[in-house]
Amino acid sequence: MSTSFRGFAVAGAAVLAVAGCGGGRLSHAEYAKRADAVCSAYQAQVKLLAQPSSYDDVVSYVEKTLPLYEAALKKLAALKPPTADEAGVQAWLAAGRKVAAAQRSLRLAAMRHDLPGTNAAAAQVQATGETSRQAAIALGLTACAAQ
Repeated sequence: MSTSFRGFAVAGAAVLAVAGCGGGRLSHAEYAKRADAVCSAYQAQVKLLAQPSSYDDVVSYVEKTLPLYEAALKKLAALKPPTADEAGVQAWLAAGRKVAAAQRSLRLAAMRHDLPGTNAAAAQVQATGETSRQAAIALGLTACAAQ
């Protein structure tokens, strides 16, 4: 069971990209810099938490990390990427929202002590996390694409 939970932690940390706020459109370099700074901050916060190894641990882990993740997504959505990056950023944000939904599913399955459901949700977190990571790579983001 802990292997699935470890995958969740990796996916959550890798996926959580995000940036600070800005008024006008940013250059690609400035967007990447801000996004990577937010991702690094998120990863530093999550790194302090113990990796889940039981159902109760998973519930607690998601309850602690999901608000951080969603706050990061909100910061990222507030940034105005360059027009050339708009489609990629929207794909990345959409993948991030899917990660958050998968995390909520994981929490619910763990609350029910549903092993097949927990494993399926953990796999979904990993899959959506990888989609988000690939979108971050395509945008040239470093910290946001790190696992």
